[in-house]
Amino acid sequence: MLFLKNKGALCVLAAAVLWGGIGIFVDNMKRLGVSSLNIVFLRSLFTVPILGIFLAIKSPKDFKISPRDLPLFAGNGLLSVVMFTYCYYKTIMLSTFSVAAVLMYTAPIFVMIISVLFFRERITVRKLLALAVAFTGCAFVSGIVGTAVKISGAALGFGLLTGFGYSLYTIFGSCLILRGYKTFQIIFFTFLFAVVGSAILLAVTGETNPLTYSYEAWIWAFLMAIFNTILPYFFYTYGLKLTDATTAPIIATVEPVAATVVGLFYHQRLTFFGALGIALVLSSVIIINTKDKKCRE
Repeated sequence: MLFLKNKGALCVLAAAVLWGGIGIFVDNMKRLGVSSLNIVFLRSLFTVPILGIFLAIKSPKDFKISPRDLPLFAGNGLLSVVMFTYCYYKTIMLSTFSVAAVLMYTAPIFVMIISVLFFRERITVRKLLALAVAFTGCAFVSGIVGTAVKISGAALGFGLLTGFGYSLYTIFGSCLILRGYKTFQIIFFTFLFAVVGSAILLAVTGETNPLTYSYEAWIWAFLMAIFNTILPYFFYTYGLKLTDATTAPIIATVEPVAATVVGLFYHQRLTFFGALGIALVLSSVIIINTKDKKCRE
């Protein structure tokens, strides 16, 4: 199967699966009293020194970046990490996890629009079909279909900002890749700006001082930095090198499927619509990675 030979698609898929396990970390940190904004701050706080040590040992020259590219790194850290995560948690607070998850996956739509305008990428029937199937599948998996869910204007607004913020990592990441930056180099400077931005937000909002949390909370933050940040961002950023900007976020819609599977271990019930949604999302991944042998796009 072509998909199995596509390293870029497999990397994005691996990232989506790892991101799908976010509930494990968030649930445990919430149980220990860690606020949403502090979760953003702590995972960034651990990510930066871990990657910094790695770069110092492996490739010290990667600490050097061009001043003209600072806006791209800043935008990636402040908008596609801090803004995205804050709006995501805000949407959950104003509605439900299901609503937040579905609105987050408006990201491929934003990526497709921006890619057409700025990257001159073509919108094909196959991409549109995969996008429609993936979004429908996310709606089924999240539980919106089959339930009487009401969405307020504020929840819709923050949810769309979540999708937009999520899409920006693909856009900024693609730009930085085109300018020759390496995968870990992009992640390091992205989260360097993210930790500064989230620290400023903590100071402005008067959130709980992270130093007051228990050692157990810090251990979970460390594990989150490794398995829910560094590894998935590495796979996704590396996958961007091997796929186009519109394909990667469609494949990443596997994330809610992974989250649903994780939920089964927490005794969450899988409904008929949930199973159908999983099938649709996986189908979209196959569609986006299947080329027509008789023609080239």
